[in-house]
Amino acid sequence: MKHQPDNLSVNDIKMFMENDWHIRPKLFRQAFKHLEPLCDIDTILEMASDENIESRFIQHHQQRYTLQHGPFDTLPNLNTPNWTVLIQGLETVIPEAQDLLQQFRFIPDARLDDIMLSLASDQGGVGPHYDSYDVFLIQMHGKRRWQIGPLSDTSLVPNSPVKILQHFEPNQSFILEPGDMLYLPPNYGHHGEAIGICSTISVGFRAFSKSELLSHLLHDLADQVANDEQLSKQLFSDPQRGISDDCTEIPNDLIEFSQNCLIQFKPDHLTIQKCVGTLLSEPKSNVFFDSSQCENMSPEDIQLTFEKQGLSLALGCRMLFLGNQLFMNGEAIQIESMECLSILKKLAKTHELTANHAKNAFKNPEFRFLIIGFAKSGWLNCID
Repeated sequence: MKHQPDNLSVNDIKMFMENDWHIRPKLFRQAFKHLEPLCDIDTILEMASDENIESRFIQHHQQRYTLQHGPFDTLPNLNTPNWTVLIQGLETVIPEAQDLLQQFRFIPDARLDDIMLSLASDQGGVGPHYDSYDVFLIQMHGKRRWQIGPLSDTSLVPNSPVKILQHFEPNQSFILEPGDMLYLPPNYGHHGEAIGICSTISVGFRAFSKSELLSHLLHDLADQVANDEQLSKQLFSDPQRGISDDCTEIPNDLIEFSQNCLIQFKPDHLTIQKCVGTLLSEPKSNVFFDSSQCENMSPEDIQLTFEKQGLSLALGCRMLFLGNQLFMNGEAIQIESMECLSILKKLAKTHELTANHAKNAFKNPEFRFLIIGFAKSGWLNCID
């Protein structure tokens, strides 16, 4: 499977990753020369009405923006100008979006955030803004004019429901047509405006803040500390305290004991590795896996079904590896067999195993045990 946009060479991508990624914008004309729209406009409108899909509606008039959150029973006629509907997490909804992500596998899966789809009527857009992450903007239907520029002033329009730059000064302008792609690094100003009816795909790559990582680490580590018998036996002690002058004051030695607990607690590398792996593989909060297909099936029936039809990852599944440890949908799993590890990596890369591959893979006992569990969790489907 090709792991770069279909009209770019491996060398094009290599040069981009070395010279432009995370540094400067880059325009790729006809990066997807043979791009087929992931879905039609009726499907986009249908997704906007689905309560299980995150959507937003933005409209503007004379530089004033309004924001509504979906689902939407109705939307304005497409001939009405100045509106946009945004569909978040497209890769968890339609297989075609998941296939598109395959062409960005030159970037680690761990960095992927999601795919957003924007459908806009003439002059529609979300205003001049910036994102805190890397993003590829791919034109799917129609045309869109992009104005971009580095930020000298990050102040936002006050009291606006949409984050709009108050003083945006673009220094470049492009009109994107179907198949064109514009890359923007984090914190780079941009303003897109539809020229007629158009749709744009945004492939976003997440960068965790220190506060996000630390919050997750502390949450996970707290569970481990609570179950650590050695730490639970280390009680605060205050021999020879003497008489307290003020019983309402917290003693300083209790504060120092607490501080020393933090200083002395040093989780090892493997513990940190596990915490980060579970965070990076955690599915989006609105992703739910349907386990009804396999929950009442016996392990033998599940195996037989997959051997006949092949198996594929359910949309929204995330599989990451670090050495022989698998992180899948927020779970950490140690893989013992190198053969099993190799098969699972193939599944993670291709998102499916054909019937023949599945039949051979089930000969490995560890693979069989894990796959049965994954199937009962709703993480796997039969290949259609």
